[in-house]
Amino acid sequence: MYRKFLSLFVILSIGIIVLGCEKHEKTKINVSVAVSLKNPFQEIEKLYEQENKDIDLVLNFGSSGSLKQQIVQGAPCNIFISASKRYMDELKKDNYLLDNKYNEFTKNRLVLASSTKDIKSIDDLKDNEYKKIGIGDLKSVPVGQYANEVIINKGIKNDIENKLVYGKDAKEVLAWVVSGNVDAGFLYSSDTINKKNLHIYNIANDLHSPIVYPVGIIKSENNLDQIKKFNKYLLSNDVKDILKNYGYES
Repeated sequence: MYRKFLSLFVILSIGIIVLGCEKHEKTKINVSVAVSLKNPFQEIEKLYEQENKDIDLVLNFGSSGSLKQQIVQGAPCNIFISASKRYMDELKKDNYLLDNKYNEFTKNRLVLASSTKDIKSIDDLKDNEYKKIGIGDLKSVPVGQYANEVIINKGIKNDIENKLVYGKDAKEVLAWVVSGNVDAGFLYSSDTINKKNLHIYNIANDLHSPIVYPVGIIKSENNLDQIKKFNKYLLSNDVKDILKNYGYES
């Protein structure tokens, strides 16, 4: 009887241990990422979680301005990657960043793209054949803000203002361009990778502010070691190689 009881006890104990292991929760790291980085970041997420089985990366994509506003309003975020230094500087000024600093993550270029027209110059946009021009929302979408600088510096704002159609983020403008819903659109160079049917015009860098994606750690009391470890990985050569494959510049 005693042996049967002992055997049952051992079996139950092993079962409890196994169940306990199965219920072990992974450490969640909430990462808010500019939507223009969605494709490479999904690959980064997959690789990092494969190498770090105890980590669950929770990605939140959106326009940089809206993501910054979510952080200010208290949405869960451990690491923020913006498509513009503007929003990171605002968070730094308001003391949201760990150690009050951030790093450069990657860079991009600005282009004009069309699925129907062969663009030779930015001045082409003044022509009557360009009836709709896609651009990111000026309040919260960096690609739109960079494009607006180009339009102003080229002196064509008054000529094309009535043609501008504003998208909620870079991906929406890309969808309009690919579908032909706009005659042309301002996009990141990385957006046009593997889009074989698009006509691309490369915009000179001196017509707009440098397109730099900063990464910063948002102040938090929990899991700081794991958060710092992932942030360090984001600055590694492995990640730089992934970004290059998607058209970004180191």
